[in-house]
Amino acid sequence: MASLNYQKHCLTEPVLPSIMFGGVFSALDTMRGIPFTPQGVVVYVGGIYVYSALQCPMEAMSGGRKSWMHNVLSGGTLGYLGVQSGRMGIPFVGSRFLYRYPQLSPPMVAFAVYGGMGGLFAAIGGKPF
Repeated sequence: MASLNYQKHCLTEPVLPSIMFGGVFSALDTMRGIPFTPQGVVVYVGGIYVYSALQCPMEAMSGGRKSWMHNVLSGGTLGYLGVQSGRMGIPFVGSRFLYRYPQLSPPMVAFAVYGGMGGLFAAIGGKPF
């Protein structure tokens, strides 16, 4: 399953959905009053594409089988790296939580939150475990 054709398909399949949803999220930002910028669109499109593309090697290692765990690992990895680099925040978690539990670093919490969101959406979408 890790053939060149499989990888090509896996890496090209998310291009159009990434562009579409990147545009939708940018439009939602604009409706909320955030100024429209081409860089903002690129960040959304790129982030969605990378989220999907990170799942390709995991699918190849599991014989082409899709799993919501791939979404957990992809979302968690992007959340970890985004917070570690200072480019993303952690949704649903207040700063008091991090003060209350200093043994949890913000990137670790981001991995759990973003990975949980990815897994939840995949499970709702019908991906098997």
